[in-house]
Order: sequence, then C-alpha cells, then structure tokens
Amino acid sequence: MESRTRKRSSLNNNEDRISTLPNVLLHRILSFVDAVQVVQTCVLSKRWMNVWKSHPYLDFNFETFSSLINSDYYEDEMVNFTDFINQVLVRRNNFKAIKISLDLCGHTRYSLVESLIYYAVKHHAEEICIDTACRDVPIVLPLCFLNCESLRSLKLRIDGGIALPKSLGLPSLKTLHLGGAQNFDGKIFSSCPNLENLKIEDICLNTIENFNIHALILKSLEILNWRYSRVKTGCKVMLFAPKLTSFKFDGNTPLFWSEVNLTSLDDVNVVLQRYYYRHDYQFYVDEDEYISGEDETKQGFCLDLLKMLHQFCSAKSLTLSMNIIEVLSKVPVALNKHPSPFSNLKYLKLKTDHKDVTLPAHVLNYFLSSSSLLKVCF
Repeated sequence: MESRTRKRSSLNNNEDRISTLPNVLLHRILSFVDAVQVVQTCVLSKRWMNVWKSHPYLDFNFETFSSLINSDYYEDEMVNFTDFINQVLVRRNNFKAIKISLDLCGHTRYSLVESLIYYAVKHHAEEICIDTACRDVPIVLPLCFLNCESLRSLKLRIDGGIALPKSLGLPSLKTLHLGGAQNFDGKIFSSCPNLENLKIEDICLNTIENFNIHALILKSLEILNWRYSRVKTGCKVMLFAPKLTSFKFDGNTPLFWSEVNLTSLDDVNVVLQRYYYRHDYQFYVDEDEYISGEDETKQGFCLDLLKMLHQFCSAKSLTLSMNIIEVLSKVPVALNKHPSPFSNLKYLKLKTDHKDVTLPAHVLNYFLSSSSLLKVCF
C-alpha cells in the first residue's frame, strides 16, 4: 500500500525529468529535430536557455523554417533564413560542431554555402551535408577544407556545380556523396585513403575522356543519373577498387569500363532509365561483331549494355530494371553470341511495379545457362 502511494505521488509531482539530464543526452535527443525547433526549446525553462547554444548537430532545413514564418515572398523567406543561420552560428560561442546540414531545394547564395563549410571545418565537424542549388557561380571549397582531419562524412549535392580542387586530402573521410560536380577526372578520390562509401550523381563529364575512381578500401559505389547528354562520347570509367562488394548504377545509357577487375563484387543493382535509340548514339563493337544496317543502333545499344553487365560476372546478387530485360529480349542473337558469365549468381531480382510480369524464356535461359541454381525474384 505504501509503495503504491509513493508511486502515485511521484507521478503527480510533475517533475521535469528531461531537464535534469546531462547536456550530452539532451543534445542526442535534439539531434533528431531541425535547428529551428532546437532554438525554440530556450523558452521551456531556465535550464534550456543555453542548451541550444552548445548543440553540436545543426540541421538547417528551409522547408521547416518557412512553415513557421508568415511570408508570401520566397526572397523574404530566404533573407530571414540566412539571417537565422548567421545568428545561430554567431551565438554558439565556438562550441564543437559534430554535424552541419543545409537542406534547401531552391536557389541560394554561394556565400552562404561557402561560409557554412568554412564554419564546419573551423569547428572540427565530423559530418557536412549540403543539399541545395546555386546557379550564379560554382561553389568553391575554402582552403581550410583541404586536409581537414575531423571530417568523416561529406555530402555536397549542389545543382549548379561545384568547383572541385585537384586533391581533397581528407584522411578520415569514409563516406562521400557528390552531386552536381562538373568536368573533373575523379582523381580526387585517391586523396581520401579511408574512403569506404562513394556516391556520385548528376555529374557532367562532357569534356572528360577517362573518369578515375582509385580507392583501395572502397566497399560501396553508386553512380546515379548517368546521362547520355552529360557524358562525353566514349568516356570510360577507370575503376581500381579491389575491396568493392556493392555497386549501384542508374542512368539512361550504358557505362563504359576501362579494363576493371571486380572479383570481390557481391551485390549489383542496375537501373536503366527511360532510353531512346537515338540516331546519333555512338556504340562500340568489335571488328567481328555482326551488326545489321536496319537495327544497328538497337543492336549496338544492347551490345554496350551487355559489355557493362559482363563486368559484374562475379556478382552473387544481380538486380535489374525491367527496361534492361526489354532491351535484352529484343536482340536474342547478341545473347547467343555473348554467353552469360555469371557463374556465381544466386539471385536475379527484377525491379517492377507490376505483379504479372513474365521473364522472356530466352532471357531467362541466358542467365540459367551459367547458374542452374539461380533464384528469380520480382
């Protein structure tokens, strides 16, 4: 009876137990919300007045911010948003920043992005995440960014371009996500000795003949939105990643490899976006390849696609979009002339939104010819 009374009294005591937690736990809880909401906690009590100033996870999300202010004009919202960011940074009193994040779908000034990166480096941030658009001039990484020893994860996805240096020199970087970069040869990746995860998307390589990815301990690679109109004809990817186990590709044209060895590769995911047999499509065939004049573009496209897929011959799991199956099904002669090399393949997964899809018999036999125990999943 006495224990029940004590329990009821503690429940009715209205004790603020959260406020008694140490800052390190409060910061961990607040790491899941936006910077605006973090700052708003200062009105809760005296205990919370200065908690936000030492908060090391700074997530600046424009959508969240704009939903809290009354303005009918985007420019006014941008001015207020930029001012809010500057005020937060000034009032933090040089506390360490673990993560700096900017999520802004619309256009922003390059000076805001560059100042955020500068602030993150100066405050020894471990993670930088910038996702925005900047159309006036390419983003230039500040000099202090190079050789930053604290950075472990970097995402720079900027519509409008990034002016990348010849070398990054980030010794602790393990995860890198680049989007919107223009005409760089990829040699910067070799200056990140501990790089394990790499994602590149929406890059423009219309002046690059050889794109280099040299990463000794790279485990996961994603090349997304690889587009015919943004890649120079004949551009080849030169990959040296002996520990690569996972690869994902998404594009509307096949990727051309320059002699690669992907024997450690286990999981491969290839998505072919909506494609066109363009009259000016430049395909590459060996001298002994037979290409009929009537369907030369279609056959050339299929051969290029097969050559890309054959580089993944060591894969145990292969995921393909239905567009790829459609291409392969239209050129059975090419399948007969280029037998399946997937001797280790255990799972063939097909990406489709329809449940009643059937795999053409000659395409299925193509994969089964090298892997009789293959499981096909939809």
